Amino acid sequence: MRFLLPFILLLSLACSVHAQHTNDTNDSVIDTSESEITIHIDSIKNVMIADYYEENYSSVILNASEILKLVDQNELPLEVFNIRSYLANSYLHLNDSVKAIEYAQKNNKLSEQLKDTTAIIGAKIDLGNIYLAFGSSVESIHSFEQALPLAKKQNNKMALFILNYNIADIHFNQLNDPTGAKPYIDAAEENVGKDFKLGQTGISLLKSHYAFYNKDYDVAADLYQQTIRMAKETNYIDVLKQGYEGYINCLVKKEDYKKAYEVGKIQDSLSLARREEEIEKSAKILTAGLKSAQIQEELENEELRSKLAIEKSEAQKNLLIGSVLVSLLLLGLLFYLLKVIKNRRRLNNELKIKNQEYLEAKLESEKLAEVKTRFLSTMSHELRTPLYGIIGLSTVLNNDKSLKSHKTELQSLKFSADYLLNLVNDVLTLNKMDSNEKNELEAKAFLLKDLLNNIKESLEYITGQTNNNLTIALDSKIPKWIKGDQTKMSQILINLLGNALKFTNNGEVQLVVTLIEKVENNLKLKFEVIDNGQGISEADQKKIFEEFGQLKHQGHFQGSGLGLTIVRKLLFDMGSKIELKSVVGEGSNFYFEITVGQAQKEHANENIEDKISIDKLKNKRVLVVDDNTINLLVTKKTLESHNILVDVATNGQEGIDKIMQTQYDLVLMDVHMPVMDGIEATKRIRELQLPLTIIALTAVTQNEQDNRFKEAQFDDSIVKPYKINEFLKTLSYNLNKRT
Repeated sequence: MRFLLPFILLLSLACSVHAQHTNDTNDSVIDTSESEITIHIDSIKNVMIADYYEENYSSVILNASEILKLVDQNELPLEVFNIRSYLANSYLHLNDSVKAIEYAQKNNKLSEQLKDTTAIIGAKIDLGNIYLAFGSSVESIHSFEQALPLAKKQNNKMALFILNYNIADIHFNQLNDPTGAKPYIDAAEENVGKDFKLGQTGISLLKSHYAFYNKDYDVAADLYQQTIRMAKETNYIDVLKQGYEGYINCLVKKEDYKKAYEVGKIQDSLSLARREEEIEKSAKILTAGLKSAQIQEELENEELRSKLAIEKSEAQKNLLIGSVLVSLLLLGLLFYLLKVIKNRRRLNNELKIKNQEYLEAKLESEKLAEVKTRFLSTMSHELRTPLYGIIGLSTVLNNDKSLKSHKTELQSLKFSADYLLNLVNDVLTLNKMDSNEKNELEAKAFLLKDLLNNIKESLEYITGQTNNNLTIALDSKIPKWIKGDQTKMSQILINLLGNALKFTNNGEVQLVVTLIEKVENNLKLKFEVIDNGQGISEADQKKIFEEFGQLKHQGHFQGSGLGLTIVRKLLFDMGSKIELKSVVGEGSNFYFEITVGQAQKEHANENIEDKISIDKLKNKRVLVVDDNTINLLVTKKTLESHNILVDVATNGQEGIDKIMQTQYDLVLMDVHMPVMDGIEATKRIRELQLPLTIIALTAVTQNEQDNRFKEAQFDDSIVKPYKINEFLKTLSYNLNKRT
């Protein structure tokens, strides 16, 4: 037997609610409308309370739902709390655990927000009763015990009685722990009111149980008889039934079976009446539950209809406003469109004129760009051809021991030709970059050490003229063979080293190459060009990377101002950038990091093999086809100086005629020639299906070589001017491929 909240809630909250109304009255004068609302709420609430005690729970739910709307609208939180308590307990009696717990938990949260101690106690009692009704004894005790300290602090005797009594009842009937129940029985007895007969009857029953548990059957029998008398006075049927059961058990224990039998008859008649009452009550609860479900459904449907009506009204209102706005917008848009159409016609006419002017300017620009490209390409070929002769002849003469007395003059001549060749290459590279033409990067294998030594050799003259010491420090961890764009790397390093030598006199210039990291077959290398020359101020460090940006200095070599611009752009294309550290009077350090591939020795290069002996070229018969007499002379002298047998022809047709008459090991074929050019001549030679190696010897760079070179089926190509050592290695490699 438990004491449920509504028996006490009206009593415990009465003071609080009354205080709320009193404060409202003192603070402000209640107007007529508020008074009418309060009267209306009270009238419905009185009906609801009467229905609750008549166990008409479906009617309670219906009236409570109506009251909740009113108290919510008028901001009466304690009234909301009170009504929810009746709802929670009504759903409890209807065995609807979900709804009962939902309203009880809402009240628990609301009471904590209000910080009202009485409300918090009531909410905890509600939750405890509901948890216990649905089998959660532990949660029930937890909820009751949370309320106990609050009730003690408030000295709320009624609440203390209910909480202690309910906990004691759980220990007896749910946990089978009479010992644990004892302190709560004592506390409940201490707080039960003298006029609260129901409470006193319940305490008497618990004390009877406890005496029976302790086997004090005489005391227990007296207490059970007392409980029976009190239950009859208060019409407390549940306690009356338990009192008879306990009394009979005591008589049995005392072996007074006759009296136990007589009392049993009374108890049986009481049980029969009770069963009939319970059946009637169950039917009533079932009917009320069904009615409650219908009411709940009707309430939800009504709420849904109300929401739909509001939404429909809002939608119609918004539609009307939208229609007006759209109409105004369309009207404004119409006027705007008329104005736009008028302006558009005028602008279209102007645009047609501008487009025509732009098209003509674009065609003219493209024509000029094409002419410029063609001009530079032609000029590069025309310049490279005589330069090849100058560089080649100066090299041949420089190697002639009989001209040893003229070595200085010949070196000056070769340096001037090399300088002019580098300048031509720089101009062509810059033009290609400015034309937005895609700059293809090669990935061919080469010996890094050979590349660096060739660069150092090409800078011997300027090194001597400036009285500098040029050294190369190559990290031993770097593999011999690497993969990358040898031509562009050479152009970058020549420009950087050339600048360092120009701006340094009687000093040291170093090229330092270190391995930063190796990931699989990729090598990250750092190149540093370090000098101890005059240095560069911070203000000038930005200028030097601009086109034609030059610094004044006292040396003999001024330069074109293009070198560092080309270095910066080439490195950008290669995914890197040039960095500079410099101190005036101490020197400069130009450095960059770049990633290259590592080439396996057996796949080192398709064009140049690692260890190919130039001696294999001795006594080989080579045909040189070139229309330029000087070039023929240079190539012939170069080959003959290595004991190679040489024949010459001045055009493609003459070359074919000689091939038909003589068996050659290799043909060096120029491309641009009169009568028949080298490409056409090579195609015809291939048609003869002769086992003959044909190498293009041309001033056309590899980047400028188009599909015609591939279609002609050259075995390889050598760009004039060339390094003699690389030239001979290329010949030897290609001859070796054929054998």
